[in-house]
Parts: sequence; C-alpha cells; structure tokens
Amino acid sequence: MAGPAPRDFPYIRATPEGLSTGRWAMVLGSCVAGFAALMLLARAHGGPMALVGPVLFVVMPLLALRAAAGRGWTALFPRPTLADVLAGLLAVPLALLLSGAVALVFTTAGTVAVNPVAGLLVRLDGWERVLFIAGTAPQLLGEELITILPFLALLALFHRRFGLALRPSVVAAWILSAAVFGLLHLSTYCWNLAQVLLVIAVSRLALTIPYLLTRSVWSSFIAHITLDWSIFALVLLGAARG
Repeated sequence: MAGPAPRDFPYIRATPEGLSTGRWAMVLGSCVAGFAALMLLARAHGGPMALVGPVLFVVMPLLALRAAAGRGWTALFPRPTLADVLAGLLAVPLALLLSGAVALVFTTAGTVAVNPVAGLLVRLDGWERVLFIAGTAPQLLGEELITILPFLALLALFHRRFGLALRPSVVAAWILSAAVFGLLHLSTYCWNLAQVLLVIAVSRLALTIPYLLTRSVWSSFIAHITLDWSIFALVLLGAARG
C-alpha cells in the first residue's frame, strides 16, 4: 500500500495554485502590519492587554492569506504528524548549538547585546508572568508566519518567475528569509546589525529546517516554542536559585 503523498511547498506554482504578484504583496503587507501591531501594542507590563498585540500579529497575516488563497490558506497548516513533532524537537539542539557558538564569539569580543525579555520575565510576578509567557505562544506563531510566508514568496519568485531550479531557489529563499527575520530584531538587540545577522539569523536558519523537511508550520512552531520556553525556564530557575 502506498504511503501518503509527500507535501509540496504551497502557493509557489502557477495560478490558480499559486498566488499572483498582487496577492503576494497583500500577504506580505499584512505581515508588516502585524509586526507593527506587535511593536506598537507594548507588552511590557504583562496585563490582559498584553495579548492583543501577539494575537493581531497572527490574525492579520492569516486573514490576508485567507483572502489571497481562499480555502488554500490551510495548506500552511497540514494535519500534524509524529514526524512533524520530531522534526521540530530535533531542530532545537541544532539551533542552540549554532546560535550559541556564534554568540560565544560575540561575547568574547564584548560586542553582544542582551535580550531584555529575560530581565522582564524575572521582574514580573504571578499572573503577569503567566500572561506574558502565554502571550509568547501567539507571538512565536506570528514569527513563524513572518518567516515562512516571505520564504514562500521568495521561493515563488526565484522558482516560478526567474525559472531557477527548485533546490537553489529553496536555499536562496531560506537564507534571505532568515536574514529578514534577524533584521526585525534590530531594536531588541540595540541595533547591533552583526549580532542579528550572525546570531539571530543563524538560529532562524536552524528553526526553519523543520519546515523545509515537513512543509508544515506546525513543525517549525514546535521548534521555536520549545527553544524559547526552555530558555525562559532556565532564566526563571537561575533567578530562583539566585
């Protein structure tokens, strides 16, 4: 008996399967708008309103994708399988190893900026901390959307519009989408361009690998949330011991 058909990268073929340039522009514009909503609706105090920005960060790109792709928007989220989960979990140590090695070089050189989230997490109490951590779940899903959707847009551009073979198109889109993800963290890391491109973007390369293997955002989301929540747990454990 034949197994299930392998998943394909969605939206990269010719229309009607793919998206037109105008529809891609709408989807990518919604990613920018969602990110702006996240930045403008500050989460610093961890109150109930802290969830508004992260939720909009997810909802805005998904609404645009629904408008652009119709029922095809669900292709981004195929039914999760054990392979999806395992691929996501196995990417976590790789992300830690790669970003940790590069970050060590930056730390030794004395040019690394510290993510302020760790200090904020320690300062929050009770339900504020719970709400803050809960808010990272939609935020991290939003971060997957603003990485994977540009990746697919670039893949469609290179493969469909420029006629590049699929494999080099995937590599180019993978690297460029990771670089964009890194650049979005400039304000978080004190506008340290080298750090966001050589630490954050390298970590993002590892976090995107599960998606490349499974074609499922669930897989890369599992990798991302496992990585970040593990770091949160270590920060809180260290604070409790201190």
